[in-house]
Amino acid sequence: MAENGNNWTDKKITRRDFLKKAGMTSAGAVVGASAIGGFFANKAENQREIADGDEKITFYGEHQAGITTLMQKNIYFVVLDLHSTNREDVINMFKEWTQYSEKLVNGELVEPALKNHYLPPKDTGETVGLNPYRLTLTFGISPSFLKKMKLENKGLEEFKDLPPFAREQLKERYTGGDICIQACADDEQVAFHAVRNLIRKARSTVTMKWSQSGFRCYRKQKRNTKKSIRF
Repeated sequence: MAENGNNWTDKKITRRDFLKKAGMTSAGAVVGASAIGGFFANKAENQREIADGDEKITFYGEHQAGITTLMQKNIYFVVLDLHSTNREDVINMFKEWTQYSEKLVNGELVEPALKNHYLPPKDTGETVGLNPYRLTLTFGISPSFLKKMKLENKGLEEFKDLPPFAREQLKERYTGGDICIQACADDEQVAFHAVRNLIRKARSTVTMKWSQSGFRCYRKQKRNTKKSIRF
């Protein structure tokens, strides 16, 4: 991630500025280098007006959605810790998250509704009747994840903690973590619902460490200024 031969971490920038660019103002700390995708948001797309509604962004592609996707209005960012380091458990968790994520970005229930209404539903249901609102789900892991899974040899040189930032006042309980999920959508309830159901599915493998919600300001869409004639 170099520019003109210099590493981006060599530039003087405050943590607040970084988090603003990442869409996570006041989020505390970012987990290693895994969550910096938002820093480069909008670079790969031309500016255009944002439209609410049923527009869907595919979960599959050259890279994870949410890296170069045009920024949405709302974000729900969560950091998780592994409490099981069983390799099969973790692999299965990511497989299940993939299946859930594909349904979530399409505005579908993560699991079909149960016929027995006396049993709790598989989907928490906050978005029933809502559109996907351009939901994207971006996943990241940290160096501590690799260490716990005994995969340190898989880490890249750039894969390390962020450098110290000016005037930061971090609290231990809001730093670090093993896995992060960034859910972005043009409706805050859609973003929250996605993260809630992913964590719910993986509660036997991970524990939520901290979370942060946020929003961004955006230009209002241009209205049609043509005058109409009434008869």
